[in-house]
Amino acid sequence: MTGHQLETPVSHSSPLRCAIIGLTGIASAPAEDSLRGGRSVLPYSHASSLARIPGATVVAICDIVPAMTEKFVAQWGTTWPDMQVYHDANQMLAGQDIDVLAVVTPDNRHADLVIAAAERGIPAIMCEKPLATSLEDADRMIAAVEKHNTLVSVEHTRRWDPYWHQVKRMIDSGAIGDVISIVGTLHGERAMLYRNGTHLIDIINYYAGSHPERVIARLEPGFEDFLAYRGDGGHDPASEPGGTAYIEYANGIRGIYNGVKGNITLFEIDVLGTEGRFRINSDLAEYWSRDDSTGQLVLRPFPASMFMTGGIQGAYEELFAALAGNATIRSTPRDARQAIAVIDAILRSNHAGGAMVETR
Repeated sequence: MTGHQLETPVSHSSPLRCAIIGLTGIASAPAEDSLRGGRSVLPYSHASSLARIPGATVVAICDIVPAMTEKFVAQWGTTWPDMQVYHDANQMLAGQDIDVLAVVTPDNRHADLVIAAAERGIPAIMCEKPLATSLEDADRMIAAVEKHNTLVSVEHTRRWDPYWHQVKRMIDSGAIGDVISIVGTLHGERAMLYRNGTHLIDIINYYAGSHPERVIARLEPGFEDFLAYRGDGGHDPASEPGGTAYIEYANGIRGIYNGVKGNITLFEIDVLGTEGRFRINSDLAEYWSRDDSTGQLVLRPFPASMFMTGGIQGAYEELFAALAGNATIRSTPRDARQAIAVIDAILRSNHAGGAMVETR
């Protein structure tokens, strides 16, 4: 279902009426100046992204913690002075005319909210990653949004970051020949499967462009009986495991996911093809291809865009365009389900002592 587009464009108000549920930093943080230059992916949050898009206005916010709504109003009240404050999501969904709902709650709270919004007839939803913390919840969500023809974009940020997306475009154009392997490395205190791990697994899937079929995996010690999600919504690193996995794709590509907790922060992908290689992380983007005279790989200038837009802002711009019938969704619920399917297989493989298992 990659590239979901509405069969009939939705007629919506102007400006687009947006609402946000869950007001932690990824929802509310203001944009900040950066000295890093073009590789910065600002704006960082949902609010700072929406504030930069003409025709978007936040009409309602919701969080069960009053201090969070108070902080949001203090930060964004002058930008959207008429937004209504709620502490009950069902009341907000029932009481507001909403074009686009942002679900930015903890990882394990997405499913029921997305389903409720689809059943209420909200035309479009921006759902934070992961889509869900179980395949059962993911499938309930997919059934609901497809039944109600709801546009949903799952916020796997790098699919819209200009550098990471350029790698995808060049892979698809054959710039490095046929892809052979994709190695992803995730280090840091929050290298947890459902938290930052879902970002890395998703981008490996995105670059592979194929269904992940089989997995061999091991989790970090102490999680031998971790067969189903029992985290705390993504807050405590000790609540979820890191792990390492080998992934076989239907098109023959082999992927490696290496997510290891530690003090060194790194999120990197290495894509090897028959005619070249890409290496990309937060601070670099390398393109290697064969030299015509020697046949050896040579580092080439990376063909980056001159226009930089933060990944979350790009996701919203695409979702708004899809509402008008002018774009397709780059990260659909079915795309995001594949990341959950890989995590589910990782858990089952580990529980089986590292045996190869089929994805579900």
